[in-house]
Amino acid sequence: MMTDNNQIPSPQVPPVPQTPQYGAPAPQAQPGYAAPQPNAYTQPAQPQPEYGAYAAQPGQPQPQQAYQQPYAQPAYQQQAYAQPGYAPQPNPSDTGSFGWAVLGFFIPIVGLILFLVWKDSRPNDAKKAGMGALVSVIIGIVLWVLMFILGFAIVGSATSSYSFGLLL
Repeated sequence: MMTDNNQIPSPQVPPVPQTPQYGAPAPQAQPGYAAPQPNAYTQPAQPQPEYGAYAAQPGQPQPQQAYQQPYAQPAYQQQAYAQPGYAPQPNPSDTGSFGWAVLGFFIPIVGLILFLVWKDSRPNDAKKAGMGALVSVIIGIVLWVLMFILGFAIVGSATSSYSFGLLL
């Protein structure tokens, strides 16, 4: 057989997809990943009774139907599961020592910090440190108020006994 060298075989080119013209409907395909799926759980709309249809008529029994919302789900009732024999154990180092109250009294910011850090893990120690800090702050405020009143009393008594007649 003889082949013609002048003819070169042409490569196979895939067909170009046809793009729809502007305004033309797009071809229908299977829904993609982001396409909304049909809801299989929808219920048909239930007809509503007329106004006063269930009103009690004299001599007629009232129907014993409870109104049920069409899409309502029952309330979730979670049961409390307790582990037998595993009661919360108290922290043996949480003694509520008076030393934490003394530390909180003399350094109130440390007492406040200890209270905030220990309030869940060591509640007794946290309470003592917080109470010491609170007592320290209250006593400090009372002492400042007393010094302020005492300072005005001293200045007031000194100015009332001073004679202004010598300066004139």
